[in-house]
Amino acid sequence: MKESSNNSSTSDAQEIQKLVTNAQEQGVSDCYTGKRRWMRFTAGMRLEITTDIGVPSASLHVTMQNVSEGGFAFWSKREVRQHTPLFIREFSKEGDREWVSARVSHCTVGIRGYLVGGEFDNATKEDQASSKNQGF
Repeated sequence: MKESSNNSSTSDAQEIQKLVTNAQEQGVSDCYTGKRRWMRFTAGMRLEITTDIGVPSASLHVTMQNVSEGGFAFWSKREVRQHTPLFIREFSKEGDREWVSARVSHCTVGIRGYLVGGEFDNATKEDQASSKNQGF
């Protein structure tokens, strides 16, 4: 597994933007744009999550529900408690994606298992996000 040696907010912002861009290309935008700070995109992308990037066996494969510059939601077969720190990245067979740090904001039981929502620790600033999402 590739770890990020540069844990800066710039690196995280770039990885977050890659996730959002890929979801935008594969999925659909949220029709409730006025209710949220960032535009959200729904796409069933494969993600990898872990609570410890130093232990490869600690990672789980999950299915993304949605993502924005501020956070994400995914479906999991396991419950993940609120406030749990975790790392997330888009799934890659090579494991060459950078991990982005986040924290669980909610976990509810749904029809596909547990719907887990999280907030990125280094979310894109609102003014940057709004300028990128103009025209949607």
